[in-house]
Amino acid sequence: MNLSKHTYVPAVRWRQGEYQALFRLTPAVKDRVMPLITIPPVEFDFELWQPKKSVHEHVHPFVARFTAKWGKRPAWIALDKTIADGRMNGNVHPFDYLFDGLRPNGNIAIPALPLEVDSDTIDAAARAAAADGQGAAVLLRLEDLMSGNPRKAIVSFASGFGIGLDELDVIVDLRARNFEPYKVFATALTAAMKRLGNLYEVRNFVLLGTAIPDSFAEIAKGSDEIPRHDWLFFKELMTAMPVGMRRPIYGDHTIVHPEFKALDMRKVKAAGKIVYTTPETWATRKGGAFRDNPAQMYAHCDEVVKDPAFAFRGASFSYGDKYIADCAAMAESPSNLSRWKDVTINHHITTVVDDLATLFGTP
Repeated sequence: MNLSKHTYVPAVRWRQGEYQALFRLTPAVKDRVMPLITIPPVEFDFELWQPKKSVHEHVHPFVARFTAKWGKRPAWIALDKTIADGRMNGNVHPFDYLFDGLRPNGNIAIPALPLEVDSDTIDAAARAAAADGQGAAVLLRLEDLMSGNPRKAIVSFASGFGIGLDELDVIVDLRARNFEPYKVFATALTAAMKRLGNLYEVRNFVLLGTAIPDSFAEIAKGSDEIPRHDWLFFKELMTAMPVGMRRPIYGDHTIVHPEFKALDMRKVKAAGKIVYTTPETWATRKGGAFRDNPAQMYAHCDEVVKDPAFAFRGASFSYGDKYIADCAAMAESPSNLSRWKDVTINHHITTVVDDLATLFGTP
């Protein structure tokens, strides 16, 4: 499973809005996508002051949903630490439960783990790697590249799985960094990546990042925009890296900030908004509290379709664009917040696949 420079790696949490966005991609776009899927923490019930589900109840539906929503296409599977620390019924590790369940379906799933992880999780992932022969992925932060001996660390990681570097995927997650100035950061990051040694020895090399804010509270009502600094930086990095050095595959966190936050939705009134990905920005249209006025989405969609700042791609571009166009025409309902995450992530993924085809030339 060697990916090409045209492959896009969206890092998604396995929640309804995100797996529906993957499911509704066209086959041609799916062919160019390799998602990093993280099973997120169990949602918290603030009224009862306890988790809404057990770890087993939370994780159990994944196998059937993964098969239904992503089928036999490949994906990396990661666990939030709270899930890795939990256990399924019978004291089974979540990784054992997941990969043992996916295997009979012929799903192509690859365990992805941070460099520093508990031994039980390593053992469970190693059992999956041995049974499936799909290798494994190591998740690195910039701090991992800057300290110690990262080359030795990834060699030891692969050895612990009984695999060679040619079966190891290295995924560097920059998270939400200050990417500016691009040239300065590109120079620093290139030096850090060199500490991994010969990058051609690993199977796949991926760079993740995001410039999406952790809150949209500061985004202006009406129309506004957020620069896609992670994407603009990546394009600068491609030209700044030395000739002969392996270029990373591009990935991002779609339009969702990577940090998990448990919010008491009884006290939070999320705004009705559309985050529409353009070649250089996220163009936004934001109103008041969604649950107080779902019908506001008709006007937001109408603005997206008509305002040149959004550079609307047309209803045929993606499922998300069709939904926006239909909502603008009042042929679709305002639905709910989960649907708008689905709509905008679906558009974002389709846009990034198109961005990469433009950057590298359609193969």
